[in-house]
Amino acid sequence: MENLVHKLLPFNIALFLLISFQTTFAQRSIAKILIPDYVEMQYAGSIGYMSTGVGYRLSPEKTTLSFHYGYVPVAKGGELHIASVKFEYKPVSIRIKDKLIFYPINPGVFLSYTFGDQFGLKFDNGKYLNGYYFWSPALREHISFSSELKILGDGSSKIKSISLYTEANTNDLYMISWWENRTKTPIFEIFHLGFGVRMNF
Repeated sequence: MENLVHKLLPFNIALFLLISFQTTFAQRSIAKILIPDYVEMQYAGSIGYMSTGVGYRLSPEKTTLSFHYGYVPVAKGGELHIASVKFEYKPVSIRIKDKLIFYPINPGVFLSYTFGDQFGLKFDNGKYLNGYYFWSPALREHISFSSELKILGDGSSKIKSISLYTEANTNDLYMISWWENRTKTPIFEIFHLGFGVRMNF
């Protein structure tokens, strides 16, 4: 059962992201599609020691889709190169006077892929029995929860606002491991934190 769930999960997430992307951008010109709605930098958070990304608002202030490149240097456990695609939903926004908007809890899902000779979509069948390791060495499926504080600009710049955020996420392997040891392992221990800054256009 775990094997089947693990195989279907990345397909379902990818299909959901594709439908969201097509629905949002169907009526936009190609030029407008390529111009991101925001850029961001992130420290840690399962997508690299440092990462950068561009993002698009799928609906005003509610849902976003973003693409990221992350790097882990040798000194921090690398060298690793990681590509990620994220979907985030912002159900609640709290206006604080005229210059601040607080998003207290933003659930999301994302896929990450780690590049390298030691990684691949599947384990080498020449070294391991077929199906013995059912997960992918390179591809991880994540769930995330973030909080964001948006600082609004005065309208005189192309940068409309700057956001500071923190994100907690976990992945498929951590969740399976936690489920099998849930009486001994607190669930918060399987989450990793990331911190970032975002410039919104």
